[in-house]
Amino acid sequence: MIFDTHMHCNYSCDSHMEFDDAVAAAESQNIGIVFTEHWDYDYPTNPDAFIFDIDEYFSVTGKLRSEKILTGIEIGMQVHTAAEDDKVAAGHPFDFVLGSIHCVQRQDIYERTFYQGRSKAEVVKAFLTDAITCVENHQNFDSFAHIDYICRYWPYADKELRLEEEQELFDRLFLALIERNKPMEINTRRLDDAQACEALLAIYQRYKQLGGRYCTIGSDAHYSEHVGRRLDTALMLAQKAGLRPVYFKERKMYLMGEV
Repeated sequence: MIFDTHMHCNYSCDSHMEFDDAVAAAESQNIGIVFTEHWDYDYPTNPDAFIFDIDEYFSVTGKLRSEKILTGIEIGMQVHTAAEDDKVAAGHPFDFVLGSIHCVQRQDIYERTFYQGRSKAEVVKAFLTDAITCVENHQNFDSFAHIDYICRYWPYADKELRLEEEQELFDRLFLALIERNKPMEINTRRLDDAQACEALLAIYQRYKQLGGRYCTIGSDAHYSEHVGRRLDTALMLAQKAGLRPVYFKERKMYLMGEV
């Protein structure tokens, strides 16, 4: 079975989707799903925005959980939050912990103010430097989410994150993931753009060349109509890059298609 391993529902403040709506969308497509509500400790613009009652979350999702419906979390990693983030991941029976970068140098990269007075080259270097440190310091996550998240928001004419812009730092990030047996996520949010697909394919291929083997696939849905979006494109990218799609259940990795 194919799994969409990244989506946000009732406990993510930026979501417009209920758990039941996500389940119905998955059933209509005959895919599995993993709920990955946002957890961003010490978020710079609002420290409490992406914190929620995890015990209550399990109480609610436990009634829905099955072989096809799993419970995870997306932890927004920052350089200074590793201890707290690892405590959250280890303290609850998640099926899957997705690690992501939403903030760089304690600033929200969604906000345009982060980019003011900075060239694209400076931002890429800062982003990758923080990402490397987060991967090295965080001990308790399963897959590295949406490496192109920053491309959604930065104001530069060239919207893509390109391997050649910081080859050495990209390699350090990929090797840090590979040494810890961490897959990269192929996030489907931007896969309707041919230039994005081309730039991302080069990134995934380099990860593979250095020894990466696996990827997770996630829509990052915040609306029910986005559950399962562009999974076919992501699977094609994975095949071209030579990566095997996987999902996690009870923190164990399974090849998609395995029980």
